Amino acid sequence: MPRLIIDAIKQRSLSRFFWRQGQKILFAIQQPVIDLSGEISPESLKQRIPYLMKPGIIRGYVTDIWVKSGSLFAVDTIRRIHKVLQKQEEDIDFWEDFFRRYVNERSLLKTGAIMDTQTQIVNNLIDEILEEGYQNGLGIPEIQRQMRDRLIEGLTSINKYQAERIARTEVIGASNTGSFEGAKETGVALGKEWMTSGLPGIRQSHLYYEFLGVVDMDYEYNTGLQYPGDPNGEAEEIINCRCSPGYNVD
Repeated sequence: MPRLIIDAIKQRSLSRFFWRQGQKILFAIQQPVIDLSGEISPESLKQRIPYLMKPGIIRGYVTDIWVKSGSLFAVDTIRRIHKVLQKQEEDIDFWEDFFRRYVNERSLLKTGAIMDTQTQIVNNLIDEILEEGYQNGLGIPEIQRQMRDRLIEGLTSINKYQAERIARTEVIGASNTGSFEGAKETGVALGKEWMTSGLPGIRQSHLYYEFLGVVDMDYEYNTGLQYPGDPNGEAEEIINCRCSPGYNVD
């Protein structure tokens, strides 16, 4: 029985691409806060953060990840199965439409979670800058004059990690969803298996899922979790996950 494994190298390449894009995207939504930081008090700035940072850019970014990554891996999985079975290849247009609808249904939830995190990050950074200023004997006017440069410095470092986390989570989720849906579409994937990356930091639960070996295609590893990165799973199971699905093909 042929065993089909997802292309982890292609996943990592997509993650790096969207990571670079993501750093620019995060700065774009933070820019209004940075621009206003030298004009009003830090406390007033914190109150305006939810209104200054607009979610539209993030929503477009997440949609782009899911449409490109999801459709690419759906078609790749189907083509590889069809190669084994000597059947006709699949049209990518169908899968791009599929994932555009798929992510549109979930975009508010995904975007909201990212924006909530960004609001918290910027608030915490402003608090750190304030606290450091007070410890150095500075008053609000002096801190306010430094706020723009300090925000840029702090966010440059934070955004590298945040963009990587978002890109990795969304690319894994989209590509694994595409692969899973594509495998189901063929009707010949008889079972699936959870495959860990072998990299440091693997969750104990994911090691257990891998230990289970081949299971039925509709098996849930945990509530709502049918494959690595499944967006229907709980956040602690999917954020920064680097695992992949594999399939047994008749």
